[in-house]
Amino acid sequence: MGMTDEDRRRLRGSGTTIDPITAPIAEAVRISGMSRSEIYRRLAAGDIVAVKNGSRTLIVMASVRDYLARLPIATFRAPAASTNAA
Repeated sequence: MGMTDEDRRRLRGSGTTIDPITAPIAEAVRISGMSRSEIYRRLAAGDIVAVKNGSRTLIVMASVRDYLARLPIATFRAPAASTNAA
């Protein structure tokens, strides 16, 4: 049986956090910031791993963290200075 809302509240209040080993797809979307479609694309490509528990599909969160760690670092440029004369 999974954790109840009361269990989560109690843990939050104690300062303890839980790093999930697996998560349902909807929770993996929330945790990772990837879209549901992207989760399925990464599963099909073999970049992340899922397991089945009965009819439930659970995403192995270590595989999500590993995939995200392999992505290139984002770089940004400052916007060009405005040339509008007032």
